[in-house]
Amino acid sequence: MNSLRGDLDGILAEKGAEALLLYSDSYRDANMYYLTGFLAPDPFIFLKKVDADPLIVVKQMEFPRAQKQSIVKDVRSYLDYNYIETVKSAKEPQRGAMKFIAKVAEKELGVGTKICVLSDFPVIAADVLREEGLTVIPMFSVVEEARETKDIGEVEEIKAVQAVIEDVTSEAIELIANSDVGSNGTLLSNGEPLTVGKLKSFFGSKLLENGCLPEEDIIVACGTKSSDPHYSGEPEDKLKADQPIMLDIYPRSIQKRYWSDMTRTIVKGRASPKLKHMFETVSEAKNASLDAIQAGAIGSHVYDVCCDILEMAGYETTRGGKKITKGMPHSLGHGVGLQIHESPTINELSTSPLREHNVVTVEPGLYDPTVGGVRLEDIIEITKSGYNNLTKMETWLEI
Repeated sequence: MNSLRGDLDGILAEKGAEALLLYSDSYRDANMYYLTGFLAPDPFIFLKKVDADPLIVVKQMEFPRAQKQSIVKDVRSYLDYNYIETVKSAKEPQRGAMKFIAKVAEKELGVGTKICVLSDFPVIAADVLREEGLTVIPMFSVVEEARETKDIGEVEEIKAVQAVIEDVTSEAIELIANSDVGSNGTLLSNGEPLTVGKLKSFFGSKLLENGCLPEEDIIVACGTKSSDPHYSGEPEDKLKADQPIMLDIYPRSIQKRYWSDMTRTIVKGRASPKLKHMFETVSEAKNASLDAIQAGAIGSHVYDVCCDILEMAGYETTRGGKKITKGMPHSLGHGVGLQIHESPTINELSTSPLREHNVVTVEPGLYDPTVGGVRLEDIIEITKSGYNNLTKMETWLEI
């Protein structure tokens, strides 16, 4: 386990736990994949005692592959702990599986050990652990806290995905720029309307060609519909000239499972004065927010820097719990890694200091139902004295 994953010992000890126990599959559980580097569709056991090497216990069919792929060197089989007999001894198979988890924990840790489990740990398994004399301490953010800081390898994986995003987005923007303008301002490609569906298909195929998968629906929104920050765009929506086109692209690496995230807002043709002012204000807010970021900066303070600029320019924000119909209704940023949204966040409630090697987005936006939306998003790695911008693509409005 690398040095940053090794932070787990300190985090566990600080919270009064003597061991960490996970039981889940690693396809859906980013924490399990982070700790093991082993991808499996069925649940398996991860067990780590403070100041000791971890072990995993997998089904026999997964044992050879786990030995080859897992970053955890101590790999054991369910059969090493008499799985079949344990499950048969229970009245219900499901409860038998939970008893098996307790049996492994008791054998490896001993009665009385204070075991940390995460919020998604099976409730019945926790009950069985207690019945066997083990102390269960539920916690929300033990592994997530370790995941907040990225090592060099993780940053490189995110950078690789980001490079793909920028290459494909540049191609998509070129496609839009080279389109013709038909009746009612509809953009045409090869004589046919350029729709959101066609552009999303373009993104999807190009991302896949480059080893990335947009698992969640990317955002391609045009015109006033882009004033809804998370309106992803309907396939039949037509892209139009002189209207904002918001592109929010966030795929993950198929092989390494790390994500990246970038948003650009463009106009094919001429932007209205209102839209230009929104774009200029968002650009200023993004640059000022970036200037305020470094290790030790408080997330809410960085958010305040952004809101100050937006509000001074005459736009509203939800700072202070205000209800608004236009302006900026969302956070400034979020962590990115094995999940597209993870800690830390940068918003009004972010009272903890940002840490060196956090990887976060900075994405101010302004939205007006009569005009549309503008959002500009970069992804950065926080350093001691500032940040390293992993986004190399410049921003511009009109193409």
